[in-house]
Amino acid sequence: MKKTNLIAASICVFVLSSCAINIGNSSKKQQATSPSPKVVQQGAGFFLPDPSEKYVIGTDKSTNLWKKYIDAHNNRDFESLMLMESDSIQIVGPTGNRISGKDQHKEALSAWIDAEDPKWKIYWAMPYKGVSNKEEWIIAGHELTRTVDGKVVKQNHMIDAKMSKDGKVELFYVYSMDVPN
Repeated sequence: MKKTNLIAASICVFVLSSCAINIGNSSKKQQATSPSPKVVQQGAGFFLPDPSEKYVIGTDKSTNLWKKYIDAHNNRDFESLMLMESDSIQIVGPTGNRISGKDQHKEALSAWIDAEDPKWKIYWAMPYKGVSNKEEWIIAGHELTRTVDGKVVKQNHMIDAKMSKDGKVELFYVYSMDVPN
């Protein structure tokens, strides 16, 4: 009788173990073949020319490029500056003035440096990107110090810059606010 109970118990353990192993393997197969749900970034905000576009936080790749770009301005390193911008760069200044292309930018910047010795200090920055068009942007606040007629003048500049697909500065808008003495 004891031998029969032992055999029955062994068979029971074997059957239950087999079932458990089979269920585990079946679950793993199901997980491996079931597609993962696609995560869709929702984003926020809008852009009037493309009302369906939304924006999410970008990467510090754009932040790092922008910091180096501003450093090149402050260091008067035109060679590095030109390497960091696209050939067809577009700049829209605070009064609506426009600069098109590297050559025009270098010429205008050189004249401004000679006349007023501008220096920029970034005090905040946030990279962002379009959810559907994947465009990389950064918006950053800068304190601009320049010398006009022998007097130090400070302004706050908000700059909204677009990065090209190959990681260069392609376009930026400058918004300006005077800082009282």
